[in-house]
Amino acid sequence: MKKIVLLFCLSVACCSWSLSGARPPLIGVSESCDEGRVRVTRTYVDAVQAAGGIPVVIPLMRDTACLSRLFERLDGLVLIGGGDVDPARFDAEPSAALGHVDTVRDAYDFALLDLALRRDIPVLGICRGEQLINVAFGGTLYQDLPSEYADRSVSHSQSLPSSKATHAVAVAEESLVRRITGSDTLWTNSFHHQAVRDVAPGFRATACTRDGVVEAIEPLDPRIRVLGVQFHPEAHTAAGDTTMRKFFVHLVREAAREMSGSPAGRKR
Repeated sequence: MKKIVLLFCLSVACCSWSLSGARPPLIGVSESCDEGRVRVTRTYVDAVQAAGGIPVVIPLMRDTACLSRLFERLDGLVLIGGGDVDPARFDAEPSAALGHVDTVRDAYDFALLDLALRRDIPVLGICRGEQLINVAFGGTLYQDLPSEYADRSVSHSQSLPSSKATHAVAVAEESLVRRITGSDTLWTNSFHHQAVRDVAPGFRATACTRDGVVEAIEPLDPRIRVLGVQFHPEAHTAAGDTTMRKFFVHLVREAAREMSGSPAGRKR
């Protein structure tokens, strides 16, 4: 079934882009690992395809040379949500409330981000993906908000479906998130017990909930082409939220711009 879905996405995206004579960007989508099974929630794949890109699910593997060869063909990357990041990655002792940590998944995700940065392709990090970007650039995380964060005015572990907005997120002026969405307020849901603590050097928080929890980070240097969001725009996109869809439209457009603006992109 998974192969059928991906083939359908490929065929639809290729048909829509063939009218303009251009190849649609290939957007890599990372995988999660659960009890020995690797998977990706379909909403990530659907959101990339709906934005005009071709989603390519990247196998979870230890062979970085193989991953590097795959990245030679990719034009963008989505780092999806998942389990906790190993606190050793930001020089912290494990909290008693730390959730499941998968060091193989950590190595894979950090390798994906490194390869994307080396190739200078745009990256969208979602939930764990945002946290991983922050750690990769030298930031830290709250390992468990309920036990480490004093303000309880916002619940970050909602019981409603991920597509149902439950709280507001304030967006900073003159930020990439504001330019993408055209809005100073986003309505989202929360399903996380970890969050950005110390924002990485060279980055800034550009969206927060009213309790001060960071909901988006972006680099001060626009040449670093990464954006991290704590919420799940793919889930809201699946429910018809056109504002959240803009995150994927932006990613695909950035990937297409890179393709047309570089000799390597023109050849592919």
